[in-house]
Amino acid sequence: MTIIALPAGMTADKSADWGLIGFMANANVGTGVARITTAGTATALTAAQSIVGTIILSTGAGGGFSITFPTTNRLIAAMGPAIPTDGSFSYILRIKNLNVAQTGTVTVGDANMTLTGTATIATDTTRTFLVTVSSATTVVVDNLGSMAL
Repeated sequence: MTIIALPAGMTADKSADWGLIGFMANANVGTGVARITTAGTATALTAAQSIVGTIILSTGAGGGFSITFPTTNRLIAAMGPAIPTDGSFSYILRIKNLNVAQTGTVTVGDANMTLTGTATIATDTTRTFLVTVSSATTVVVDNLGSMAL
């Protein structure tokens, strides 16, 4: 789902952070859905999947499995050049463990990312996270809670 699209050829930059162009570039982070079929014991998220808003994991895990974020620099780059990097930009990310029949554990992509709170997602459960760009090189992922499906 697109909230507001940038016109063709228009690119936001750091000078547009607080203006209309910055809003237009940032408003669409966290507004889509990515469906991922798990396999084996590890699921690596791409940067594009990590900013969609809702990730739905389904079937295929061969046991408890990890759900790993991309590296911090790739995650921040996927958000676009107008993302504020002063701790004022956050988005909600929901990860649904739908019918996998195994527990998933969210893990960080590198040492520049911090995960706080519960990281496990039982089968048929959605866990909600707040992802905050706390600096140009660091991201904090906070657990906000979970709900059974």
